[in-house]
Amino acid sequence: MTIGQIKQSLGSLLEDAGDAETFLENNPESQFARRTYIRSIFSCIEGTISILKDVCLKAKPQEGKRYISIEEFVLLKEASYELGNNGKAKTTTKFLKLTDNIKFTFNILNRLFNSEIDLKLGKKEWSNLLESIEVRNRITHPKNSNSFTITDEEITKCKDTISWFNDLSHQTFLSFVKSSSKNK
Repeated sequence: MTIGQIKQSLGSLLEDAGDAETFLENNPESQFARRTYIRSIFSCIEGTISILKDVCLKAKPQEGKRYISIEEFVLLKEASYELGNNGKAKTTTKFLKLTDNIKFTFNILNRLFNSEIDLKLGKKEWSNLLESIEVRNRITHPKNSNSFTITDEEITKCKDTISWFNDLSHQTFLSFVKSSSKNK
């Protein structure tokens, strides 16, 4: 997978998140704009993680082998296997918790590409992600009309979260470029 292919895959996700950001900037008090922004940034995060997992699956060895265990392969594919009533194996989609999926993906990326991307676990950035996920979950699965209200503090944390994630993505792409230049 080339860097150009990765950029192309990310294009729609980034365009949607960018449009939602612009909409929010033009309508900062709009609850609709805030909800749209949060949904868009989480689509961007989850979509980016999916693309990064695909990169891991298609990664060519730098020196020697790039080893991915069967368990890691299955998790990178977000698959689960079970036996059907007909006696044949069947594949189902495995839905992974976002925070675990991020940690897993960056652990694999760091190993495969000899990078040291720090997720800032236990620090403000990670805490902001956890709180932003709660907001996203609340507006996605509302229990009452108050569930739709997003405070200024919450939108700031969501902005900080996507900024942190964009920094992680940037570091990741730099590690891809560094890795691909070593393979030449």
